[in-house]
Amino acid sequence: MDELVIAGAKLVTPQGVRETDVLIREGRIARLGRAHRPRAAFSAQGLILLPGAIDAHVHLALPVAGTRSADDFATGTLAAAAGGVTTLIDFTLGAPDKSLPQAIEERIAQAAPAAVDFSLHAEMIGWTPDRAGELAQAAELGVRSFKFYLAYADSGRRTPLGVLKAAMEGIARLGGVAMVHAEAEELMVPGKGPTPEGRPAVAEEVAIAELAILALRTGCRTYVAHISSAGGLGAYLAGRDRGAPLWGETCPHYLLLDETAYSRPHGRYFSVTPPLRRPADRAALWAALARRELQAVSTDHCPFTRAQKDAAESPEKLPSGLPGVETLLPLLYSEGVAKGRLSLAALAWYLGEGPARAFGLWPRKGGIQPGADADLVLLDPKGSWTITAEGLHMATDFSPYEALQVQGRIVGVLSRGEWLAREGELLARPGRGEFVPWGAS
Repeated sequence: MDELVIAGAKLVTPQGVRETDVLIREGRIARLGRAHRPRAAFSAQGLILLPGAIDAHVHLALPVAGTRSADDFATGTLAAAAGGVTTLIDFTLGAPDKSLPQAIEERIAQAAPAAVDFSLHAEMIGWTPDRAGELAQAAELGVRSFKFYLAYADSGRRTPLGVLKAAMEGIARLGGVAMVHAEAEELMVPGKGPTPEGRPAVAEEVAIAELAILALRTGCRTYVAHISSAGGLGAYLAGRDRGAPLWGETCPHYLLLDETAYSRPHGRYFSVTPPLRRPADRAALWAALARRELQAVSTDHCPFTRAQKDAAESPEKLPSGLPGVETLLPLLYSEGVAKGRLSLAALAWYLGEGPARAFGLWPRKGGIQPGADADLVLLDPKGSWTITAEGLHMATDFSPYEALQVQGRIVGVLSRGEWLAREGELLARPGRGEFVPWGAS
């Protein structure tokens, strides 16, 4: 029988921390507690044992601004494995002339080279209420998360509020979730691109306030993507206080970076939407995380090379996005836990149980309990290293965190009981990842 014991680790869950053994049998967690230690035992004394991280917001092989995000499903998932992300959630490539089932089936096929497990959000680009039956068809294929944009009208991605309301009513009946990019198109400044001037924080605040009302009236569970500002956070919390079924996400770049990055040499490399905000916004987001007011920290991983961004002839032509899937867990540990901004238990929530519960992956993913997939990360809290683009596995020559000193080093990553990385060696194989449908046990 295929067995492995992780012996003597400091096991972390959202409920707390304890030292114990973990028995893994045939890819799943069989038991917690003192275990007979066969030859296949890994001594984890002095190490922290976390659930394999879930990055609930990535864009691999995404066509955008006349180019394509630099990571595909092979390179992006190998980078994820190296960084302790054992499950990620990407998006279908929606289009007005493409049904939701067709888009889901195509994207699952495109993801065949994945080295880690994955799920999907269905993009609702061009969807109209007369296609309501496609929601149930998507659910039958294992997708109950649906992505909307309140911006990007020029590319046809924006969903009018009336259509969004109708969709949310249908999603609520399915027991699914609406995931929304919340920026009010009407408050943006054309021609200024992905900058604080072009996409001001008030656009996010107004859009989230509108979204909260729709969530309250429709009863649809609604996940607010990449909250970047104190104003947006305030609108989200006010909606929750009124009883709106809102879940919130922020990203490492909104926690570690601010708008001064745009004044650096090659500041255009930091283009992302929503844009980077002020130091006060960073502080507000960290405080919300400490109070466990959000559901997840995800990366919105959408990397481009320097050449791809240099090719843009004007701000509005910049491909918008930053690399992040490989540095998600290390950064949140180093800048959050090690600096006293975040507890270990909160880290396990934001990268594990929180996103797993939001997107139908719990209890198979996101936790360390009997019956769950043995997706685990071993981290040495005393280890340290320096981020360089050259030293990472993501398919870009730019890191927004270049030369940052990181406290905490990943020494082992397991997915369904299989070592993906161990003592600095990347062992993951393209094609071993599996599609995980909503509600899989």
